Amino acid sequence: MSTGANPPGDAARGTTRARRLRNGQPAMAATLAFIIAFALAGAVAAFVALQWQTAAEQRFARRTAALRETVEQALIADEALLRGARGWLAQAGAADPEGWQRYVSGVDLENSRAAVVALGYLALPPGAQSASSAQPATATLWAGLAAMPNSAPGSAVGQSTASEAARRYAGQTGNAGLAAEPGADNAPPQLMLYLPAYVPQAVPQAVPQTVPSAAAAPAASPVQRPLTGFAVATLDPQRLFEPILAAQPDLALTVHAGQPAVELYRSAPTEAAEVTPGTRFEHIDQIAFGGATLTLDASTDGSPLLTGAATCAAAILLAGAVIAGLCAFLAWRLARAQAAPALAPEPAEGEAHLNEARMMGIIRSSMEAIITVDETQRIVIFNPAAEFVFGLSAMEAIGSPLSRFIPARFRAAHERHVEQFGATGVTERQMGRQQRVLFGLRANGEEFPIEASISQIRDASGKLYTVMLRDITERLRAENSLKRSREELRELSANLQNVREAEKTRIARELHDDLGQQLTALKIDVSALENRLRGAIDSDNAERLAGMRKLIDSTVKAVRRIAADLRPVMLDDLGLVPAIEWLANDFTNRYGIAVQRHIHTGNAAFSRAAATTLFRIVQEALTNVARHAEASVVVLTLEVDGQHCTLRIVDNGHGAPAHPGDSPERTGHDKSFGLLGIRERAHMFNGTVEIDTAPGEGFAIAITFELDTLQSEETAS
Repeated sequence: MSTGANPPGDAARGTTRARRLRNGQPAMAATLAFIIAFALAGAVAAFVALQWQTAAEQRFARRTAALRETVEQALIADEALLRGARGWLAQAGAADPEGWQRYVSGVDLENSRAAVVALGYLALPPGAQSASSAQPATATLWAGLAAMPNSAPGSAVGQSTASEAARRYAGQTGNAGLAAEPGADNAPPQLMLYLPAYVPQAVPQAVPQTVPSAAAAPAASPVQRPLTGFAVATLDPQRLFEPILAAQPDLALTVHAGQPAVELYRSAPTEAAEVTPGTRFEHIDQIAFGGATLTLDASTDGSPLLTGAATCAAAILLAGAVIAGLCAFLAWRLARAQAAPALAPEPAEGEAHLNEARMMGIIRSSMEAIITVDETQRIVIFNPAAEFVFGLSAMEAIGSPLSRFIPARFRAAHERHVEQFGATGVTERQMGRQQRVLFGLRANGEEFPIEASISQIRDASGKLYTVMLRDITERLRAENSLKRSREELRELSANLQNVREAEKTRIARELHDDLGQQLTALKIDVSALENRLRGAIDSDNAERLAGMRKLIDSTVKAVRRIAADLRPVMLDDLGLVPAIEWLANDFTNRYGIAVQRHIHTGNAAFSRAAATTLFRIVQEALTNVARHAEASVVVLTLEVDGQHCTLRIVDNGHGAPAHPGDSPERTGHDKSFGLLGIRERAHMFNGTVEIDTAPGEGFAIAITFELDTLQSEETAS
């Protein structure tokens, strides 16, 4: 017969299921911690790889810019070689083929670093006076490593459109013209440099013995002397570009020139491109030289494997995996420590002491550093948290004296404290009551602040003292940072109050002096106008003038009231006490609340800033009474007693509820910052604020200052 109670078997199965669920919690926590940490590492790796690739692409752009400059310098050097040949022609003439051969042999084109492989001279046909002649030029001289293109000596050469344009450019500007000659019969293309040769001047000039540099080139302006022909240089693109690329073997370069574009050079594929094809960095640049445009198309392998981005990302991921594993292990230990009490079997009835293994498990899983010493203060238990805090293993710590972990200046006091604690018989006590912070000593000699508590127990072998401590270095650092921040905010608040007070003073002075005088002058003018027109105007206009005079009077009163609210003139002229008297009378006139004054300052003289602060505190307190208190009487007391000055304002209003834990600035009917402003103003002069209130008992606020601070100008600043 069923009784409604759970059978013992069901209870056992429920306990087993609960235990399995609790056993799975550490594994779930470890898995979640690993996933989160590894995901963060992946995000960091992706970001670093992207930045690494961007930096690699920027380095490639700088390399291509340097490549362009190197090609320009090489072309200028080749042009300088051609100018030297033209100088020889101007001196020896074109009728000495053997001398030309000797000159070119002396240049030694084969071993030079220039790209020039042949030098020659093209004479203009008879009767042709310019480079734009329709008749082709003929080669009269030719020497070097390469044969004359496409023909034998004496034949017309350079008949392509590019060569004609280059000769035309050279003849018009006097500078070298560059042309890209496509190769014939599968021959490689060549670059041709044309430099105009002129009829020698009547007075021969000395020919320089050295080859002129590119900087000595003539200005780009038409030459007035008639042309005789062109000095020609044939440039081998292989000799021009391969030495430049030899210093950068990982760059691939393709060069085109002319319209339509002629491919002058294409470098062989790099080994990296054949091994790891993929992402490439490309940059196209153009060089304008000799009336022609060379297009440089440079590229290199931008694969993350070669730039190092993949290696860096892999290293970050590997480190992230290690950190994620560590986080998973810590999460597993923490979850296991939290679940340990629930997993531990309940002790049997009548069991008086915990099993030693269970106690050691709790000690080892504790996040607090636990150290147990015997009566001689030698360590017998040193848990893993203590190993982490003090920086050494339990094997090294056990058996050593506890004084090893206490700074030398505190060791004697600590030994006496432990002895006195053992004599009292108290089971536990918080340590460090005689000093605000205790200090420990790490194995590396570093001191650090701690919080500690001590307990004692007696067993068969004697007394054991157990100390539980916590490293509070980070907490103290945070507290000090918060304290500094609070002080900086208070200084900022004080400065803002001073700036605000100065601005109020300036505005009040301008309202009183400038606007008040202008309104008075306007009133005088209206009165004079009214007297002059009296009897000559109708009653309606007379009433309007009278209304204008009344409006001016009310405006003058409003200006004076606003100026007085901003900064009473009497506060600066007569001092604090008359200003408070005026403020109390004005408060009574406005709100109908009587103000009883008890002001006894004797001969005390307040600084300007202190007088302003006291006046503003009274003003803010009376404003709070008018807004919230619903009072009929206010008692205002200002007394100087010995070295103290006390300001007290009490009303008979309905008061305010003072809940435990409420901050004083929140004690009121709303969340205004009136009382907070009073506290900040009082803090500027090291004043203390006390509030006494209760529902139906009124509201009282008292501020006490040191008299010296109210009389010192340095405190105000």
